Amino acid sequence: MTGFGAATLERDGVGMTAEVRSVNNRHLVVRVKGPSELAGLDIELEQRIKRRLARGSVTVFLRLERSEESTAASINAELLTRYAEKLDGLADELGRERVSLDRLLSLPGVVGGEDSSNEWEGVAKALALEAAEAAIDDLVVMREREGRAMAEDLQRNCARLAKLVSMVEGRMPELVAEHHAGLQRRVEELLGGGRRVDEKDLAREMALLADRLDVSEEVSRLGSHLVQLVEQLTGERPAPQGDGPIPGVGRKLDFLIQETLREVNTIGSKCNDATVAHWVVDMKNAVERLREQVQNIE
Repeated sequence: MTGFGAATLERDGVGMTAEVRSVNNRHLVVRVKGPSELAGLDIELEQRIKRRLARGSVTVFLRLERSEESTAASINAELLTRYAEKLDGLADELGRERVSLDRLLSLPGVVGGEDSSNEWEGVAKALALEAAEAAIDDLVVMREREGRAMAEDLQRNCARLAKLVSMVEGRMPELVAEHHAGLQRRVEELLGGGRRVDEKDLAREMALLADRLDVSEEVSRLGSHLVQLVEQLTGERPAPQGDGPIPGVGRKLDFLIQETLREVNTIGSKCNDATVAHWVVDMKNAVERLREQVQNIE
């Protein structure tokens, strides 16, 4: 399912913006894009997303900003003084010129900043995880809103499919009667001379024909599948278990729609009738619509 979430946080001179975008995918694929300072967060972010989502191609964008205060250089005055005392003493002993301030400032450890330690990076990484979590919350809200709209559309397609199934079921007695009359007429034409076929023989052939045309089992199973589809779309969802993703119905709906298409195909192959064939095409279109949408449901 598609969705977007974003969050911006700031702490200790470090600003962090996280954006999480999701597009349709039958599986869960996570990508993290951010600055090198946040390297190593990929696994943690992927685990957090897997606890919340089960499907989708998810991309996390992280943007880091630092204030001037956090990047300003600092001078270790105590270390600078010790350097100066030692070097000035050596210069006096050797009769050499004392070391300039520029040279002293270039010595190791004298000039430093937040970059010289891992403190600010720790703040940045913690802030990135917090911002990403807030963005994921935002994304989930959007996906749930889209899911409700999708469920309504799926129910409309289920209702359309149920209506077509009912039309096929109502057509079957009329279809059998038409085939009976047609069979009797063709037999009489073949016999000619006013001769009539034995009613027992005709009844036997009609029984065989009716059996081949009978789609009552397929219609019954189709009705059962549609009832289960609607129940899955409107029923209460089970609560999450442990740290896993929130249980969904996507894969169960996948299976039900596969079975629904199987029954529709069987009806189409059994019924040699133009009217039913037209309805079967409409049924397949409705099932295909269901199948496409269900691929994106968790």
